[in-house]
Amino acid sequence: MNGLDKKISDFTIWYNEKLDFHNASVKFFCELISTIPRVEQVNGRTKNLNESISKFKRKFLPQLKPDDDTTKISDCLNDLIGIRAICFYSEEVNQIRRSVKRYFTEIEISDKSSQLEKTDDKFGYKSLHLQLMLKRRLKGVPSAQNFKDVKIELQIRTAIQDAWSVLDHKIKYKKSIPQSLKRRINRLSALFEIADDEFSNIKNEIFHAEKKINERLKKGDRIQTNKSLDVFRFLFIALKYFPDYNFIEFKVDGFVQEILQMKNNFTEGELNDAIQNYLAFTNAIEDEIKQELNPYTKISYCLYRSDIDNFAKILSSHQRKTFVAFERL
Repeated sequence: MNGLDKKISDFTIWYNEKLDFHNASVKFFCELISTIPRVEQVNGRTKNLNESISKFKRKFLPQLKPDDDTTKISDCLNDLIGIRAICFYSEEVNQIRRSVKRYFTEIEISDKSSQLEKTDDKFGYKSLHLQLMLKRRLKGVPSAQNFKDVKIELQIRTAIQDAWSVLDHKIKYKKSIPQSLKRRINRLSALFEIADDEFSNIKNEIFHAEKKINERLKKGDRIQTNKSLDVFRFLFIALKYFPDYNFIEFKVDGFVQEILQMKNNFTEGELNDAIQNYLAFTNAIEDEIKQELNPYTKISYCLYRSDIDNFAKILSSHQRKTFVAFERL
């Protein structure tokens, strides 16, 4: 048995003996990292035996002396335990890295994002790869001592980076492909990168728009009567009359779209006028039927009362009957 065969044989025995422990390590580290703020999804795995041997041959064997009989394959592999943490926005990658330091010591860093940004003719999937070990004397983490000597590779990616890495790997590593197709793949990867940046930009713009609503409310800002209604202008008006209600984003968006489908030039001022003029009427309906109405229903009654022609369909048939019955009282 030559030196390489012995290394492979020894590693195979070691790998199989430690497999249950390594799988338990994956479960432990996934659960720990999932508690870190801004981490939306975590998955992990123990690197496949043949994959591990192949990586050793490709990356480490050429660096060893022919007569080296001391270096073990297991000593060379820092990514036998691989964990992937997914977040939504690119700026959260480094935020997660800073939070990870609460539990881990960084052994080595491979920042593929920085590497790609230093080139002007290459694109590809970005991610931050960290070689980690648990900190010594880590408190408040049950079972940490069981895994204190385990090295892991943590990849931190956005959802878009992760999607691109999967697609890129599927396409590029199947077979050798022509240069013209590689160029098209690179162009596509640039679009993914732009999409990642745009998601962050949109998130930041939404944050500033929401902040502006709060500032307008605090200052008692005047109604901008001629401004077309959108989600943010709806919230500015609605929160004036229902300050304690939790308006959930996707419900607000759906309700605003419903309003604009019925009257596409509807304004912030018209919404305010409808609620201001008819909220007392709606509250009286609530008292009469002895049933609490949520703000969406109250606003719907106000809109219907203010402009029956345009908002005829904003109430259900049952609500319209309630409205008519109350008007007759």
